[in-house]
Amino acid sequence: MKIKLIILFTFCFAAIGYSQQMPDSLKAKYDKAKTDEDKGECLIKYLSSIPMTDSNNVKNTLELSSWFKQHHDNVGADYADVLIAGLILVKKSDNAAALKICFDVLPHFENRKDNFGIYKTYNVITAAYFAARSYEEAAKYDKMALALMPDTSEAQKLSISKAYNGIGCIYGESGQADSGLVYAQKAVNMDVEFKNIPQLAVSISTLAENYIAAGQYDIALPFLKKSYGYYLTHQAKKNDYLLSYLMNDFAQVFLATQQYDSAVYYAHKALEISMPFDYKDQSMRSYECLYKSFEATKHEDSLNRYFRLAMITKDSLFNIEKTKSIEALGFREQLRQQELTTEKLKAEEERRQNIQYALIALGIVGFITLFLIFSRTLVANERLISFFGILGLLIVFEFINLFIHPWLARFTHESPVLMLLALVLIASLLIPLHHQLEHWIKGKMIDKNKAIRLAAAKKTIEQLEKPQNQ
Repeated sequence: MKIKLIILFTFCFAAIGYSQQMPDSLKAKYDKAKTDEDKGECLIKYLSSIPMTDSNNVKNTLELSSWFKQHHDNVGADYADVLIAGLILVKKSDNAAALKICFDVLPHFENRKDNFGIYKTYNVITAAYFAARSYEEAAKYDKMALALMPDTSEAQKLSISKAYNGIGCIYGESGQADSGLVYAQKAVNMDVEFKNIPQLAVSISTLAENYIAAGQYDIALPFLKKSYGYYLTHQAKKNDYLLSYLMNDFAQVFLATQQYDSAVYYAHKALEISMPFDYKDQSMRSYECLYKSFEATKHEDSLNRYFRLAMITKDSLFNIEKTKSIEALGFREQLRQQELTTEKLKAEEERRQNIQYALIALGIVGFITLFLIFSRTLVANERLISFFGILGLLIVFEFINLFIHPWLARFTHESPVLMLLALVLIASLLIPLHHQLEHWIKGKMIDKNKAIRLAAAKKTIEQLEKPQNQ
């Protein structure tokens, strides 16, 4: 039912979009973009300039998608779909729908060799799997995104920092603190190096989350306070989702250290931030912290209330139907990737075969050339000519056999009788041609041999006559 409502919601906005125009400022920059990657960056910068708290962000993204599709701009439409998946569906916890869009769009970017589009799609896939708690898949796609980012510019290094932070966050959530601390520390180091305070606020909190996963709460708490300080002093841009995440981190630390009043306080603060935006994953974290805190303090009414809310939210996020849908999408994408790998191997094998065919053809041409050179400079008898003629015939026949064998096998269904008949037919065409060519060459060779012998005889006579003249 939820997916149907989202589709209807998207359709309604799409209908509005047909009457809308792309903003002139965006259209001018988009039209000037020389490559598909430049167009994608242009769109993402435009939508990133709109505050995430602004409801127009959803509306503008949907209208852009509709506008591009109306004007048959596949590049823009693909980028808009990825943005819809990331900015709308993942935020609304509809991870299966987000993954379906991404897996549908990904081959388009791959066919156009648009690495930036592939990178952004991997980012959204990572976010969707992370929200669905498929941490292994999330880490895999985040690492694939990281591999696409060369550290040749400061902007790209900042993207690498975000990738490190993402992998660190994934490992922290999955309880693999040792690995998570390595990546989180890399992100912190890069953010400090480039003095990127907004991103540092995020990477420091990720470092803290890994210390929480390792049970080192006394180390985690100062990092959480440092991260929150950046938001309070406006050094980091306000982001409601990240703030609700951070409040839940505080609540998790205080719950683990049995400071239940503080845990309840921060869980409520997280709910105040997440509820208006329907961040279900963070609401669930808050409900879980609240019911565990009230369970420890023997508040049965509050315990039952928040336990029910936690279970309802958890079921809406991770019910069996959604889990199976996500697993099916992932399986289909694995099959597609395997097919791509097989096709690449097949293409590489065909390329090697083509090179070998070219070398064989070159060898045949070289053989004929050497034979002609040999025939022009030396006296050749008929037996030698016949030998080389038969050798050349065999080489040509085998070359043709190698070249047409795959096609011949498919055409005859690898029937030995039919393949033999086909080869006999080819030989029956080559033999008369060989005889005519050999006859022609022999005639030429006889004339050339006579000319060579006559020239040699004249030279000998001239040398014999020289002493008598002297």
